[in-house]
Parts: sequence; C-alpha cells; structure tokens
Amino acid sequence: MVTWGRSSQSVPGPGYGQNQKGQKMKKCLLFTAVAVAFTASSVFALDSTRIDEIAQWLPEKPAASGVRIGDRAAWGRLAALPSAARHIEDAEKALAQPIPAVPDELYLEFTRNGNRRNFETPYFARIDTLSTLLLGECLENKGRFLPGIISRVKAIAAERSWTMPAHDGDLTCFNGTPHIDLGSCHRTITFSFVYDWLRDVLPQDVKDLIFAECDRRTFQPYLATCRKQLDPKSSVAHRHWWYEGGNNWNSVCNSCVVRAALAMINDRRLRAEFVASGEHTVPYAMKGYTDDGYCSEGMGYWNYGYGHHISLGLAVRAATGGKVNLFSAPKHRAVMMYPYGYQLMDWQSPHFADGGGNSSAVLLALERQVFPDIVCRRAADVDLLLGGLTDISLRAFGQDPGPTYTNGFDTLPIRSWFPDAQVLISRCVQPEQTLRLSIAIKGGHNQELHNHNDVGSYVIMLDGIEMGGDPGGEIYTRRTFSKDRYVSKVLNSYGHPVPVVGNQLQKTGRDAAAKVIQTDFTDAKDEIVFDYKAAYPVPTLQSLVRTMTFDRKNATITITDSAKFSEPTAFEVPVITYRDWEANDDATRFSFKKTPKTYRRLQMAVKASAPVTFRNEKIENPGRPEVTRLGFTFNQPVTNATFTLVYSAN
Repeated sequence: MVTWGRSSQSVPGPGYGQNQKGQKMKKCLLFTAVAVAFTASSVFALDSTRIDEIAQWLPEKPAASGVRIGDRAAWGRLAALPSAARHIEDAEKALAQPIPAVPDELYLEFTRNGNRRNFETPYFARIDTLSTLLLGECLENKGRFLPGIISRVKAIAAERSWTMPAHDGDLTCFNGTPHIDLGSCHRTITFSFVYDWLRDVLPQDVKDLIFAECDRRTFQPYLATCRKQLDPKSSVAHRHWWYEGGNNWNSVCNSCVVRAALAMINDRRLRAEFVASGEHTVPYAMKGYTDDGYCSEGMGYWNYGYGHHISLGLAVRAATGGKVNLFSAPKHRAVMMYPYGYQLMDWQSPHFADGGGNSSAVLLALERQVFPDIVCRRAADVDLLLGGLTDISLRAFGQDPGPTYTNGFDTLPIRSWFPDAQVLISRCVQPEQTLRLSIAIKGGHNQELHNHNDVGSYVIMLDGIEMGGDPGGEIYTRRTFSKDRYVSKVLNSYGHPVPVVGNQLQKTGRDAAAKVIQTDFTDAKDEIVFDYKAAYPVPTLQSLVRTMTFDRKNATITITDSAKFSEPTAFEVPVITYRDWEANDDATRFSFKKTPKTYRRLQMAVKASAPVTFRNEKIENPGRPEVTRLGFTFNQPVTNATFTLVYSAN
C-alpha cells in the first residue's frame, strides 16, 4: 500500500496505518493495492472461446476513435474553444514546412556511432506534423490542410522502416522484415486517426495505402505474435519480447496496436482477437509496478506507459459496452494514485533512475473516467484540446464524466510512503510554514526498471527548486542500453549521493538491495533507516546504515551514514548538485542556490567521525547540464565511521 501522511491540520483520510515500530501514524490516508494474481502460460495462444465472447460485444463496424470530421456538432464544440485558434495556427505553420528527409545514411548512423537523435528528430517531426495537420483540418473543415496530410501519409508510408534504428540493431527491419517497436506503433495509431476521422473525405487510394501499410508493418506481425506463429528461425521472434513484458513497452505497443485495430479492421472476430490479446497482456504489464503502485521507471515513464494503458482500457471499455474491463484488478487504483503521491512539491516529481518528467494533467483527467473519486482541480480544469490525438478523442468524444470536482487531492500531505518500493517523500507543506522543504529518498534494489545503481539515493527540493541529490538520467545513446551501461558515471553509483566503499561502487542486481530497519513517522518528524550493505561487493564491510531524519518543525534534513568494517577500509561519501555552491575554508559548511542572485539558499553542515579530505569535480552528462560531485574521503582507512550531513534552509 501507499500511505499518504497528512498533518493533524488536514482532513483525515478513511483509515490509519502503523509504522514499523507499531506506533500509529497520525491521520494517514491509506490506499491499499492487492497484487494481480495470474499464472503465466508457457504458450500464450489466445482462447478462441474468449475471442468469440468478445466478438459478440463489439459493434458490427469498426469503433470510431472519436468522431469523424463530418460530425460538425461535435467538432464545432471544440472549434469554439479559445485554444482552437492556436491549433489551427500550428497547422498553418506545419503546412508551410517541408517534409523532413530520413535517408538511409541517417538511419544507419546509429549502427555506426550510436547516435539516436540525428535520425529520431526528423522521424518524429514527420508524424507530429501529420497529427497537427489532422487536428487543424478537423477543427476548421475547409479542406486546406488535406493536401499536406496526404503528402505526409505518402511520405511516411514510403519509409523503408517504421522501426527506430535504436530498436533495429541488426537491421532486420531496415532490410525488409517489419517488427513493432515504440516508434512503429506510434505511426500506426496516428495513421488510424487519419483513416478514421477523415474516412469520408480521403481519396480511396489514400485510405487503401494507410490500411495496407498498417496491416503489413503492424497488424500481421502482431497477429503472428499473439497466435504464436512466428518462424522459430526468424529474427522477428525475439523482437516482440514486450508482448508479455513488464515495462512501458508492453502498454505502449499493445495499446497502440489494439486501438488502431478497433478503428480500422472490418472483420468483427478479428477485432475481437486483438482485444483478447490486449486483455491477455495487461497482467504482465502490471508486474512492472509494485503493489503500492510505485513505478520504478519514474514519472515520465508512468505518463508514457501507464498512460497508454489508460487509453487502451477506455477504448476497449467503450468498444465492448463495458463488458471488458482492463482496470478490474485492485492494483490499478494504487497505480493511478502514484502521480498524486510521487511529488516533492507542486506536481514536481523526483527524478530517480532514467525516469524524469512530472505528472500529466491530461492523464489525471483521464483517470477520473476510471475512478471518478480520484480527481483534483488540476484534472478538472484541463482544456479538451490539450494533449495528443488519443487524449482529445477519449475526453472530448469519450466517457469523460465532466468537470466534477472534490477537494480531496489538491493539498499535498506531509508524506508519501511507498513501502514495497522503499521510497519515502517527506514535506513541509503547511500554510504557516514559510520554508517549503522536501526530500525523496529511496532504498530499493539495483535491478529496477530503467535502473541506476542508486540504492540509498535522495533528492532535496527547496521552494520548488531541486537543490541536491540524484542527478537523474542521461541522453540515450547506444551505450545506454548495452553491456556498457554502467560505464556512465551518471548511471553507476559514482554520480549518485551514495558512498564509495573500499574504492568500490555499488553492484548491479536484485540482491544489491536495501533493507528498511526502522521507520518513525509523525507530524513533527519523519525518520527512516536503511541497511544497504548488500549493494557493495566489499568483503570487509560488516554493516552500512543510512538514517534520514526530516525535522519539519526546524526545517532540517539530517542524513547519517554509519559503516563498520572487519579491517581498515577506504570510505567516501559524496554530495551531488546542479546548483551554484560555496564552502567555508575548512569545507564543513556549504551553501547551495539556484543562481548567484538567488536569495534563498540551502545550507549544509558536514560532520565526520575522523578527518576527511574534500574535493569537487564535474561529471559530464552530454546534452544536459554538468553535475557537480562534492566528495568527502576519510583520510585513513577506517573500521568504524560515521558521516553526517545536516541540510537547513534560509
């Protein structure tokens, strides 16, 4: 379960919890998630009886992915919105732009030097521009964007590969065998909107082209996967690992393909096969979330992965008249609460591992179609034209219950605690507090999704500005998802605020895990104690304990590492920051601020059980700001050591 801690001045929740000392936590709102129980079959061929059952619930003709351009009552309501004019202006600008080239040599650059961006920039620009033109045409309905839409459809249809080069390392797709990845399924779902919304105005040859390319590149490979008909000798067989995978790929790819099939395929039983396949994959995708709803991929990937699951579930629910419910497992409620709890301040999330980004207001608005009681002002006031084509279709033409609003989720609680993930976020959030200070700290393990070797890492925020802690991710290259991933100082533990022990960094693996020794959560103070000895492959290390104490009354955060060794061993503890910093002469007091002119600062006092040497260095992170590493190394190997950082704000 994920526990939302509220102070005594907040509205109490429906339940109370206890910390690991057995003491009652004061006014904590509890949301309990039950694990999804299922047995993974070694053969995932679908049940024909279930397909027949679903077919009875589907309409005779494909289910529209919204409404078609001819429904001027529906589109006219959107065209009357103040934001519609901006979308039409965007379409005018898009129409004036040439179609970016994606030559073979650009595709092959990834195989030569690992660069992803040079190809992906024009690749995504093509499909994004098509979406912009489609929305502009549906809002305006004058036909002036149709030529641009058709020319871009033809250009994308003629691409040698819809799969991104980073997902086609052996060039199987480039050489003519289609497979489905995050990029190709995005092209498919966008083509399905063009096909469906403009069905009555597109020339027949363009509609035939759209369907033929989606069928060849996506529908047929997908059916081969779900029917388990792949040639054992074919290199395509391993491409659709995501079909029963446990990360964002599962939800994104299955959602896009199934929704496109619902909008385009005439044969009702065949559509039912796609729906049954999507239904089959959901429990596997949900394995990627802990039972308390935590997403180790981070907020950005929650938006992307679970956001696509929301889209799939709503589309299938509408197409089957509510007979197929992809949100039935209790765990879904906890996962939908994740963006509410995973905030440091004001919808700003900590950036652990690769998972940057903050919560999407559009997805919060879509959530209320599943759980109407999970709603906040931010979700209630979202413009109907905000988001992508999927978001617009599901909200403007779908099942949105309207701008109902309750006051349950706008005020942040004093803490969010994800016990299964071992992630705690503690905050000063009361109106009378002039200092808005917060910290997120994680235990976890080093085989999480989009993992960094970061057991024990933390992030500190002051007045909405991240001041220190975890560096976040890097710009993806070929190395990022290779055997050399942890060569990167941003991905290995060197660039994180965790110790270097015996000159060793943290190891990778599920056994490199923290244990929560103790929690003590009250209105005045939060304390958590981790043992994370297991993260270090150091034979002399007998114990390594990190204690974080958040004193709300005095607005201080204390982080203490205590280490014991069987024989003298080198020991270093770093501090990580992107901010400007200053230190006194003996490097025992530090000050961090956003810019030289910023008045508010985060202060840090350093206390060590033996003399330490301080040094600072820059850690390169190409394409992103450099991070500063402030290292404190004990001058002599130690058998017992404590190192304490006391953060305070002024």
